Amino acid sequence: MFKIIKPRYIVLLALAILLGYGFSYLKGMESAAKITMKDDEISRLSSDLAETSKIKAQVEVELQTSQVLVGQLTEQQRTLFNENAELKRELVFYRRIMAPEDVINGVKLESLTFIPEVSEDYYFMQLVLMQVQKKKRHIKASADLIFYGSLDGKPVEYRWNELVDKKQQKLSFSFRYFQAVEGSIKFPLGFVPERVAFVGKIKGNRWNSGVNLKQSFDWSAVLQTSDSISG
Repeated sequence: MFKIIKPRYIVLLALAILLGYGFSYLKGMESAAKITMKDDEISRLSSDLAETSKIKAQVEVELQTSQVLVGQLTEQQRTLFNENAELKRELVFYRRIMAPEDVINGVKLESLTFIPEVSEDYYFMQLVLMQVQKKKRHIKASADLIFYGSLDGKPVEYRWNELVDKKQQKLSFSFRYFQAVEGSIKFPLGFVPERVAFVGKIKGNRWNSGVNLKQSFDWSAVLQTSDSISG
């Protein structure tokens, strides 16, 4: 025979069932809330990731554009630099042409230098003639150097061919752009140089008549000592 359950036990059993259901419901609600929070966080992170990817793409486009602009500016800078260098070369060229005291018939005495040698009263000489016309032609010329100074307290002068050996008697030029002529001179014992004059004779042709190029220098201006070389 079945045993009759007392009402109070039934009530307790019902309460236990209700409590168990309530606990399960609360746990379910808590889990659902956590899932919702995780979903929201995932959505937020996904949105942030999408925004970051968008910004990254924009930065990459801007970077590529900047690189193109930098390349264009670099090329423009290179072009301007070359144009500036060319203008400077032309300016130097025209300044030389417009200096009548230095240029005769397109020919210029570019440099005249004397350097003391080891032997006393001997000097190494270098003379450079240059053509400064833009349209180059073949130049033929001859030159002479006249040295002015004093000997035993009296003024004297010597020409190039009086101070060199027979192999260096003539200063001759034949060039299209420039030519350097070198030689060695020996001053008489006791001679004190004060000034040197250059006299060049430019031979004429069917386009230009022959002309003379004359320039005079203080000896100190053309003398190159060891101090000036090292300085």
